[in-house]
Amino acid sequence: MKKLKNISRKALISGIALLPLGGVQADPMNITATVLQVCELGTITDVAFGNLLPGSGTDASTFSTVQWRCSNGTNADISIDDGGNGNRTMSGPGIDTVAYSLYQDAGLTTRWGSIPAEVANVNGAGMAAFNSATVYGEVLHADYVDAQQGAYSDIVDVLITIN
Repeated sequence: MKKLKNISRKALISGIALLPLGGVQADPMNITATVLQVCELGTITDVAFGNLLPGSGTDASTFSTVQWRCSNGTNADISIDDGGNGNRTMSGPGIDTVAYSLYQDAGLTTRWGSIPAEVANVNGAGMAAFNSATVYGEVLHADYVDAQQGAYSDIVDVLITIN
């Protein structure tokens, strides 16, 4: 029995507690996780003005959508750059171009761009489903009335940036 007492003392000194048969000991264990701020773009539909009729005297307008989602409570900005030509113009036959504008609102008053005053601020509600933002496009009749016939195009980059 004396030998058992020595083992028990050594066990207690080393920090190991020996419990009697049927005894219970409890120690806390921390459980932790961090939900990160994330955002992503989903489907982005093209801005397609269709056929422009120079003799019509009318401006052309259309819209598209940008899908996005962010983790709950994450604030982000969606911006759209000025395109491959750097000035929101579609290139066409030869050196001909047709200007266009992109807006955040159906009234075509708030330009959608890449400077702070022209970005759309969004607040994430979770990653379970995508939200949609509408992009409104316009080509003024004055910008295509004398354009050479043919196909015109440009490519813009849509970015989502966490604030």
